[in-house]
Amino acid sequence: MHHLRTHPGRIVGPASLGVAATLVLTACSPSGPPGAERGASSSATAAPHGFVAGATEAPEPQLRLVVADTDGRVALHDLLTGESDALDAVPAPRHAATDGRFLVTSDGSGSTIVDGGSWTVDHGDHTHYYDASARVVGSLDTGGSLTVASSETVTTVAWPDAATAVALDRAALGQGEVRPTATVDGAGVLLPLGTSLVAGDAERDRVEVLAGDGRSTGVGADCADPSGGITTRVGAVVGCADGAVLVTEDPDGGDPVVETIAAPAGLPRATDFASRTGRPTVAALAGDTGYWLLDTRERTWEHVPTERPLVQVVAVDDADEHVVALDTDGRIVVWSDGQRHRVETGPLVAPAADATLQLDAHRAYLADPSRSVVHEIDFADDARLARSIDVLVRPDVLAEVGR
Repeated sequence: MHHLRTHPGRIVGPASLGVAATLVLTACSPSGPPGAERGASSSATAAPHGFVAGATEAPEPQLRLVVADTDGRVALHDLLTGESDALDAVPAPRHAATDGRFLVTSDGSGSTIVDGGSWTVDHGDHTHYYDASARVVGSLDTGGSLTVASSETVTTVAWPDAATAVALDRAALGQGEVRPTATVDGAGVLLPLGTSLVAGDAERDRVEVLAGDGRSTGVGADCADPSGGITTRVGAVVGCADGAVLVTEDPDGGDPVVETIAAPAGLPRATDFASRTGRPTVAALAGDTGYWLLDTRERTWEHVPTERPLVQVVAVDDADEHVVALDTDGRIVVWSDGQRHRVETGPLVAPAADATLQLDAHRAYLADPSRSVVHEIDFADDARLARSIDVLVRPDVLAEVGR
């Protein structure tokens, strides 16, 4: 029988690439934030709270768009200043994913990591916003469809088609070094959770909790055909054929707690999840029937039928319970007030399958490769089209960073 095989600190064989990510909350520490200089003193006098080597702390989110075309040209657009800059090219991307700071692209045989240079660290009772130089960081000898997820200390990249995943030292990544801390064979999903990793193994139909170096802890649960994962404010979620597995940290310091959340039967399963960074409720497509909402705090699923099939859907999880989606006609559709209120735009992109939807606390951004623009939508203002932003390269790939 196949088992997860781990190789601490070593990258193995070719694979493939896809997306999902969100910050895991950990205790505030002068040496902890992503990008912090390795070996720096942890004393308050040597490294003030929130210090990040090579970055400037800002009073508000430093929101930027990173765009790339299918030829590999990459550009950065600053949403606050309106300025645009070209970055170094990457191998022609066929797949891409972001965690809100790093964009990972893949040409099918390898993957390239781009640092968008801005990010947010949410510590619950306060938040840090950082600004640094954007750059191409390095590459991995794996490629294809992928997913990406991050905590403050670890960034994971999983290649579902090849069932291979890697954990990277996020502080080193912020300093321009690709440093693997674990590689897990057999994992099509890999998520960080505190000092642990959460892996979904499709060959064993199981979710397992691993130590930070990738070694098994013996904690886990059955999960038929694990596919799709996301980290929420509550814990790490892995999609299963009949629902999801939620892994949370034990507040008393014991083993992580593993729970199964069964989904209503007779409807298409969730295979991918998306939400505003760090929120407990996430959204997922439900085939062509509508979408799912999974509340990881309440451990409940809700199926919401839609008039037209959707291409992408994201849960904002704010006070008005906004959900933002792109439908097959290229319209942005917004639900609020517990799905009681619905508004939509006219068709914005064609074909919708070529577009990418990104979202922060106040705006949605929709790539329109055919016009070489990115549409900015105020989803809380009746899905108002706020502006269409000209970008330096065709936005076949879009990532919003700084959220």
